[in-house]
Amino acid sequence: MKSFGSVVAAAMLFVCTVVVCLVLVMDRDTVEYGFNSVMKSYAASSRPLEPLVEVGSREQLERRDANMTEVGSRGVWPYFGADLPPNRPKLRTCADPVKHFVFIKTHKTGSTTVCALLYRFGVSNGLNFVLPRVPVNVGWPSYLRTGDYIPLKEGIKNFDVLADHTVYHRRIIDNLMPADSAYITQLRHPLHHVKSVFNWYNVPRQLNMDTRGKNPLEEFLKDPLRYELLQKLMSRDKNDKHHPYSFTRNFMSFDLGFPPGLAEDMEAAQAYVERLDREFDLVLILEYLDESLVLLKRTLCWTVLDIVYNIFNESPGYRFNIELTPEMDVNYREWSKVDYLLYEHFNTSLWNRVSELGDDFLQEVAHFVTVKNQVKAFCEDGKKDQLVIPASKWDNDFSVDQKFCRLFKTTRMSFYKYLAPRQVDKELLNNYTSKAGAPGKGDKKKQRKEQKQKSGKMRNIFG
Repeated sequence: MKSFGSVVAAAMLFVCTVVVCLVLVMDRDTVEYGFNSVMKSYAASSRPLEPLVEVGSREQLERRDANMTEVGSRGVWPYFGADLPPNRPKLRTCADPVKHFVFIKTHKTGSTTVCALLYRFGVSNGLNFVLPRVPVNVGWPSYLRTGDYIPLKEGIKNFDVLADHTVYHRRIIDNLMPADSAYITQLRHPLHHVKSVFNWYNVPRQLNMDTRGKNPLEEFLKDPLRYELLQKLMSRDKNDKHHPYSFTRNFMSFDLGFPPGLAEDMEAAQAYVERLDREFDLVLILEYLDESLVLLKRTLCWTVLDIVYNIFNESPGYRFNIELTPEMDVNYREWSKVDYLLYEHFNTSLWNRVSELGDDFLQEVAHFVTVKNQVKAFCEDGKKDQLVIPASKWDNDFSVDQKFCRLFKTTRMSFYKYLAPRQVDKELLNNYTSKAGAPGKGDKKKQRKEQKQKSGKMRNIFG
């Protein structure tokens, strides 16, 4: 019996040792990914947009902030753009409408609605977009590389707009976009954000959770680290084991360039948020989207018609019973510290700007809501030829017709299909789209038929 007991004890010790080692290895991999392997990923693709700089010594990584004060880095800065060259101040006032802009589209923050609005503005003004080779993601979840977007046709000098999912790295994007581009992004309260993420990406299924009669997010937040580690251990997809982001932890921060491996380094997180505050002209807040868009209008010298929006990609309902509680907010704040720091900083920043602008701004917001509702009702009705909006103290009078309504209702993907053949040489476009998963060359007759149908639909929308 002693011999049998010894064998069992040895077996249990061996199993425990293996589990502990796996946890340590995964934790080490997470940190190393956030710290080192981003640079290595460039070598696996086409030429990186970032100038090739050897990263290593402290001297090479030291930078100066906006006040020309030296900032020493521990190898963190290059991953969220703190070695920025531009000294352009934030856009606070403008004389003419801004037509060069970058929108860092964050996941599950209502950004698809704003993205469609920006595409509508770009199409209406004849602007050139950075079109992802594979629709929706421009390189995401990696940094932007030359092979991630479709080049412009000969004769078109530069891009005007980048508005799709890409991981923010200012130095890389500055090498692609005009120097006077405005930078915008969007955030959402972290707890509401993770609730949306849980639903949209079916996170409980990924975590092998029993959701019957339970609140899966509440269960997850009781021990999030255990669930994250179990997911990596049990994942059948090798790529999923080493993807550089977490759906449940600092997901918005990842989109904005913060390394996941530094989730507990609040000194780095604070420096990162302060740097973003200097680099972005405006951060929209979903909970206050109307106020955010009026700020956008003022920041970019646009009109009220430019910012009226139709809601896209709204979830019709949640597949899981997730009731949010104060305790869940406390637990998630501890798990996703950087996202909370990020959101609270820019939410405060937004309301500080609103406070500075006073009653006139709040009156303009109320006017915008009225106009938005009038335009939406007109477009949904579809029976009248024209809607006239009288002049206000903030805008000239203007009219809306059914052609605008077609643009108002157009999805981001329809804009993409419309723009691609106009910005790109036909042969090059076919080459890119076929590599991205479009139908192959075998069935040319079917391709021509589908293309005619698509062309007809685009003419109906934009004609």
